[in-house]
Amino acid sequence: MAKTKRRVMLRRSLAALIAAGVLCYAGAAAAGLVVLPSGWRLSPVQGPLAHTGPMPQGLALSPDGALLAVVESGQPPAALRVLQTPGLRVVKVVPLPGAFGKPVWADDDHVLVAGANTDAVLDVDLRTGAIVQKPVAKGSWPAALARDSSGALATANDGDGTAWVGAAMVRVGAHPSDAVFSHDGTLYVSVREDNTVRAIQSGRVVKTIPVGLHPEALAISADGRTVYVAESDDDAVGVIDTRTNTKIADVPVGLHARRANQYGASPNALAVHGEDLFVSLGAENAIAVVRGRRVVERIAAGWYPTGVAVAPDGTLYVSNGKGEGAPANPVPGLLYSSSPWFVTKITIGSVRAIPQAAYRHARAQTSAVFANAEPEWTPAPANATILRPDGPIKHVIFIIKENRSYDQILGDVAQGNGDPKLVSFGAAFTPNQHALARRFGLFDNAYTNSQVSPDGHNWTDAALANDYVERFYPVINSHRRALYDMENSTAPTVPHNGYLWDAAKRAHITYRDYGEHLFVPLTGPITIPVNTAPGLAGHFDEHYVGWDLDYSDNERYAEWLREFKAFENNDKLPQLEIVYLPDDHSAGSKPGARTPAAYVKTNDWAVGRLVDEVSHSRYWKQTAIFILEDDAQYGPDHVSDQRSTFYIASPYAKGGVHHEHYATVSVLHTIELLLGLQPLSIYDQTARPMYDAFATQAVNAGPFKAVRPAGNLNEVNTKAAYGAAISAKLDFSHPDAVDPKIMNDILAHLGNR
Repeated sequence: MAKTKRRVMLRRSLAALIAAGVLCYAGAAAAGLVVLPSGWRLSPVQGPLAHTGPMPQGLALSPDGALLAVVESGQPPAALRVLQTPGLRVVKVVPLPGAFGKPVWADDDHVLVAGANTDAVLDVDLRTGAIVQKPVAKGSWPAALARDSSGALATANDGDGTAWVGAAMVRVGAHPSDAVFSHDGTLYVSVREDNTVRAIQSGRVVKTIPVGLHPEALAISADGRTVYVAESDDDAVGVIDTRTNTKIADVPVGLHARRANQYGASPNALAVHGEDLFVSLGAENAIAVVRGRRVVERIAAGWYPTGVAVAPDGTLYVSNGKGEGAPANPVPGLLYSSSPWFVTKITIGSVRAIPQAAYRHARAQTSAVFANAEPEWTPAPANATILRPDGPIKHVIFIIKENRSYDQILGDVAQGNGDPKLVSFGAAFTPNQHALARRFGLFDNAYTNSQVSPDGHNWTDAALANDYVERFYPVINSHRRALYDMENSTAPTVPHNGYLWDAAKRAHITYRDYGEHLFVPLTGPITIPVNTAPGLAGHFDEHYVGWDLDYSDNERYAEWLREFKAFENNDKLPQLEIVYLPDDHSAGSKPGARTPAAYVKTNDWAVGRLVDEVSHSRYWKQTAIFILEDDAQYGPDHVSDQRSTFYIASPYAKGGVHHEHYATVSVLHTIELLLGLQPLSIYDQTARPMYDAFATQAVNAGPFKAVRPAGNLNEVNTKAAYGAAISAKLDFSHPDAVDPKIMNDILAHLGNR
């Protein structure tokens, strides 16, 4: 009872701080507490803190324990950062041509780093900063290193699915993630794709060990009898007996044990210290301490921990991939190439040193971790009767757009918390979105869970971007990895419970997909979508073109309308439709492509016409339409770099201005309530549903009239347009493939025209 009372008091204190405005949603700290865009909170254990570059991937202590090496692999050039312990003073930062995973110390002066896109192991001399590249193999893309007591080195290579042990190459399977030597020289390699750990001796695989979903980090016990494996999408740590090379146990480490079948902890790094195993829980912003095959403590960390290391005195070092919170992005106008203000640069990482005394047997820490992972929202109000599967709303249309912040579009709406100086495509460009906000509700405190499109489409479709996505998208966006597999709906990107369409299939409701999570090979004229998601087989429109900026949202709308009319005539409208309208992404000033303004206007017109059509149909009185961006796409916003536009359209939409904190997963939770779907992750399970946006009666039952934006919706860029020569060479093969510095510089010159 005392523990429960303490938790309740802590949650009430947090809620009071938020209500009083002491905590701001932009991520500014107050009393050690930060509210993230997701609605979850940070209250990391206080101690020495060092900021790093974006996305620190892992860390390791030097043999004498005096230094800490940190691998940075985010949007700027990769780097090796060396910090003095325990105070975390910066000793040296060495830029690297590529990097991934955690570093390995060769001696007190040399650090080895998996060179990723360099296809080499990088040997960094800390005295001089010199880097020696030790080639592995062309296309190997080393992602992890292991070194035994004799100095033998091994690599796990994501590019070609191999492990290199000395001069021997061993095929292990697609996307190996980590490697560790046992005391007898056996090399263990975790393989994400087929959920195994390979035991390698004398240059060959001697045992393939089945483990949990998408294994990542490995660690060996002090006595060498146990290999631990982080099963990242099963929220567990597998225990492997090295004498028999079999998995003998699983240790659940996520918070989902409190909620049946809810996953989302993303265990992604391990460290052994005596009888304790420290487990980094990336998506739950915490470290779990496992002792005797059970979690005995939880330690509050920063945002998305990625690495753990423990000093002999018990000091715990934690790297946090996204640092200490989501900052605002208050840059007037759009961004210029010289500006550092875009999301994957301003979301910097951090390292924290946590003394053993601060966490050992600290029950308050465990309580704080649970409280932080439970965003505050009022219990279901009276209008919750609307958000139920047997309620009046029988159909949901979920529209996913591409990449705009709140202030870019709605900063000119006086009733909301907007900054007019940051508006790029205001009411003149987006009259339908403004009309939707005026009539059905303005949401000025809503955020994407994601930062860019690779993780954005996973958050919008699965209520989670798993650790594979979180670790690799910064590398992809930095053009250090050519493979773009963030939206192919196949391992290892698929989280435990799959996607929204999988939930619909499990619930036996009807559903239809239009372009979302479908690949469109850009190899000819208008191409046919390719489906790689098992749950979408037989449930997508084969004639609907997804990502292809040579296609128009007006053409997408026409194809959606063709099927909608047929469904209406046959009274067979699916209960769930997912519609992808990506034109607001734009193609910069690429000659012959539409101008950014034309793209945005076309997108607005297509959205307006879809709502118009539904509102004039037989299904309007039974429908709710949700419209959001997959991410805020580096857009300027004075509140948060992840604040974006949310719209709803329904006869039951209450209208007015809504200041409630919502996130992408709030929309998913609301859809799940309406259609009777089970939550996909702990994030949508705990997200605040959009109760306050709905009335108990159909107060908005009249039809919606779309407005065609003024001007030429087919206006194209000329060769004389700003940045035309650069745009002609840019890669638009998938969302966010273009360097955001270049894209935003072009938009800065061409926006508002």
